[in-house]
Formats: sequence, C-alpha cells, structure tokens
Amino acid sequence: MGLTIAAGILAGLVGVNFALPKVVYRGLIGLQRKLAGLKTRQVTIDGHELVYLDGGRGDPLLLIHGFGADCDAWPPVAMHLNQRFRIIAPDLPGFGDSSRRPDATYSLDDQLTRLKALVEALDLKRFHLAGNSMGGYLAAHYAARHPDQVTSLWLLAPAGVSTAEESELQQLLARGDNPLLVNSEADFRRLLKMCVAREQYVPGAVIKALAARAIADREFHNKLFDELFSSASPLEAVLEGLPVPTLIQWGDEDRLLHVSGAQVLHRLLPNSQLCLMDHTGHVPMREDPRGSARAFLNFQLKDWPSAASRAATASPTSRN
Repeated sequence: MGLTIAAGILAGLVGVNFALPKVVYRGLIGLQRKLAGLKTRQVTIDGHELVYLDGGRGDPLLLIHGFGADCDAWPPVAMHLNQRFRIIAPDLPGFGDSSRRPDATYSLDDQLTRLKALVEALDLKRFHLAGNSMGGYLAAHYAARHPDQVTSLWLLAPAGVSTAEESELQQLLARGDNPLLVNSEADFRRLLKMCVAREQYVPGAVIKALAARAIADREFHNKLFDELFSSASPLEAVLEGLPVPTLIQWGDEDRLLHVSGAQVLHRLLPNSQLCLMDHTGHVPMREDPRGSARAFLNFQLKDWPSAASRAATASPTSRN
C-alpha cells in the first residue's frame, strides 16, 4: 500500500514536471527521505548552519557525500540500512542546504575540523564512517586522524589515490576542463552521464532544479575545489597500515576516479575488504543501492579485530 501511494504521489509530481521544477524536486526528495525514515535536522558548526538527515536505529553510521552532491545521495541506500544503523547524512559546509560563507576557507583541515565538531555536537563516541568521492577523501583522512572513534570505514570510490591510473576526469582537468563546475544545463547533463555506467531516468524537473543550483554555486564551488584539492594529501600517505576495518567499494566503469585505486587501497589497509561492482560508475550507492547495502552488511559480519587491539597496533602518526 505504501509503495502504491508513493507511486501515485510521484505520478502527480511528474505531471507538473516542467512547470515548477524546484517544487517538484523538493517534493521528490522529501518523499525519498520519508521512505528511508530520515528526518531533516540542523545544527550550527563553525558559523555554518549545517543541515543533516537523521533516522534509523542501531550503531551510528555517518555518511559523507561527494563534491557538488549533498545528503540526498544517501536515502536510497539508507532505506536498506536503517534497521541496523542510525543514519546521519550531513550537507557539508558549502553544499546542499548548508551555509556557504565566502569569508570562510574550505581546506582539508577546515572541513575535517568541522566534521569533528559535528561528531562532538551529536555526541558520537564511536561510529561507522562512509564517504563517496570527495566524501571518501574526507572520511579516510578523518579515520587516519581519529582511528579510536571509527568502528569501521566504508570508502566508495574515494578521491585522493594518487598512484591509480589516470581517469577521464583527470584527463579533462589536465586540459583545463572541470566537469564538476557547471555553467549550463547541458554541462549538468554531461556530468550526470559521467557519474553513472547505466543511464537512469531522472525527471526533467529534478535535472532543471539541480542544474540551476549547480550553476548558481559554480563560482563558490570553484573556490572550494581549489582550497580543498590544490594541495591534496594523497591517501597513500595517511592510510598505510591503518587497522580500522575498511570496505573499499568501486564501480568497474567509474569515469571520474579510476577503479585501479581500489587495489592500491586494498594493499595498504591490513583489515580491508574489496568490493568491485560490475557495470557500475562513480556512485554505486545510487546506481545499485540494494547491492551496496548488502555489501556493507556482509562486511559487518566478518570477525574484524576489536577496537582495543586496533588501538594497540595503531601507528603514532595516525593519531595526529
């Protein structure tokens, strides 16, 4: 009955698809959040009004989105995890509905400091930590700095693997073309196509609303991209030997970050498990949410080292 009602609502929304794009988009994501059992909350962090999704039950699972994305990257996979985990998915400062402050800086250290402040504000003592792309980059660095807080790490095509083969995105960046910075709806459609291996139907209103936001954010995100990645810190330099149990998940047709990065990380991390997704692109949790959730749940079943034994073997540098 619930799915029938949801389908009816969706049909009604699509009916006004091109008339009110922003209204339709907000309606769709609101429905998606509700189906995943997630509520929208807000907290002030470092002068930013930070919006996050919160719901489910069990051990906390903190989910960090990629560049240009937001917390709504996660509800489809959260739908399959919310009976086992309390899901917390923030819009990072500078993204989604969280604050954009032109007077602030958004370096790796800045964003990690804000992430830690969020953890403290929500009183998370220990939690599972996941991230996709830029979010994986931040999650990996956070786990390396605070291994005592992170029960397990879930890296979905993380940025920052410097010794991976060159991706299509990196080739474009080398020519001065950054598809992550959008100037038009056509640019947004190109980016959307690059992110997935199998094109999925996306209502026109959603594309129009997201493209409009990406165009409005272009100048600010250009600043943020430069500050975050201009002096990038490769994951190879911080993850080697990290004892935190880690699931490395990557789509085998990722055009943004080459899948060879998965094996690089797997060799560095002693307690890691590798999950390569067939016919999947850069956002496996969106392309195959059920399969992604199943991989994470199966990973949790393995008898990984205890927190105490991990703390005893953690390198001193990982605690900086």
